[in-house]
Amino acid sequence: MIMEVLPVLWEYGAWFAKWSFLVFLLLPLFMVVWFYLMAVAAHVYRWRKREVYEAFNDGFWDGFRMSIAAITEAQGKIWHNLEFNGLNNLPKKGGCLMIGYHGAIPLDAYYFFAHCVLERRKVRIVVDRFLYKAPGLSLLMKVFNCMPGNITTCVDALFAGETLIIYPGGLRESLLSDEKYQLLWNSRLGFSKVALEADVPIVPFFTENIREAARSVKFSANLASWLYEKTKLPILPIVGIFPVELRMHIGRAIHFDDEEEPKVVAELVERRVVELIDKHQRLPGSILRELYNRFWARKRRKSD
Repeated sequence: MIMEVLPVLWEYGAWFAKWSFLVFLLLPLFMVVWFYLMAVAAHVYRWRKREVYEAFNDGFWDGFRMSIAAITEAQGKIWHNLEFNGLNNLPKKGGCLMIGYHGAIPLDAYYFFAHCVLERRKVRIVVDRFLYKAPGLSLLMKVFNCMPGNITTCVDALFAGETLIIYPGGLRESLLSDEKYQLLWNSRLGFSKVALEADVPIVPFFTENIREAARSVKFSANLASWLYEKTKLPILPIVGIFPVELRMHIGRAIHFDDEEEPKVVAELVERRVVELIDKHQRLPGSILRELYNRFWARKRRKSD
């Protein structure tokens, strides 16, 4: 009897695994579609500014930005049981630089930006320039206060009292890092120069399970690295968005003297981010383990 049932169970298991893989392979594509839907909405919003202004008295883009922020935060809480820990470590006044680890998809930046919009906190995200070259996305980047990273524009934003989010690892870390959560900053000093010139504190942060929410697929680490160095584009496939819990841990602000060397500042901030990873992330990361912890382990704890 058992021998007759086993082939059937195996067949259904293989079918389930195949379709589950396809679903989570397609979810990142839906994320891209979502961004383009927002871009279309932004254009429609611009074309209908008179009607929109009559509906929202706070300003031209405020209503649109606030609506998307509310939807984004709700989606994060429902899908990822999103949490922000350490918000009190952010300065109450003035600008600051937030530095963190770059997941395969920077979901934490999107969710944190949405939170800040809803809380009326000025925040900007430094993004890769290729996003501005993608057809139709430049307006969306402008509406949501994203900006390409150069020292002058970043310093100006900090002087204006804004919070700036920078991932020093950038696209390289997004694509080439893995479940071991290694930082790939390649001795970048730009963010430390920005902080010293603007005389603002640096706040390290790390989002627990960000690499389990979405992961880049690398059949060969050497080939993946070669492809990135040749193209500087996100051409590796990404699977996700898995409904693991996301907890953003915001560390204590680090203050520096303006005479400090940029290299010393960058090394200290890198150590602080690594400390947050070691403290809050179980290594190596595991998608299956975090899904189990999210849905089954919690039910067991509640039943006990």
